[in-house]
Amino acid sequence: MNERVIEPDGSRDLGPCECCGDNSRTVWGLVHRENRTEAAYFVHWSLGKVAEKGAHIDLILGPWGEGTERADRYAVSLEFRQGFGVRIIDASIRNIARHSLVGRGLPREDVIMTPLAQEVFEILDAIWAQDQRIADVTGEVT
Repeated sequence: MNERVIEPDGSRDLGPCECCGDNSRTVWGLVHRENRTEAAYFVHWSLGKVAEKGAHIDLILGPWGEGTERADRYAVSLEFRQGFGVRIIDASIRNIARHSLVGRGLPREDVIMTPLAQEVFEILDAIWAQDQRIADVTGEVT
């Protein structure tokens, strides 16, 4: 079995933001494949403003479990814009690069046009299809 299975974990609402006044939401979870954890994910968006501001998706990839440490894992970041789709952005300058589970954030140039990019988009497809908490982002009615 090669199918990715999403395990939704937590959610947090924030706001209003001091600079824009918007309320936002972050949801997170794990991606499993072949009985192992493949990634952790975080999806963040401004409530009611996805059409205007889009959403950010941060993935933490690399080995998980006993005998692994944060230096073994790296972050990849994506940006979603309605009407334009999803693009890989520079994770090294995002907060995810400093997360306690991450050794480093990958610059965009280290991901695009590599086999990792295909893997990242396959993981994103699984999250998009399975995590109903991001229906505001995906446009799916639950």
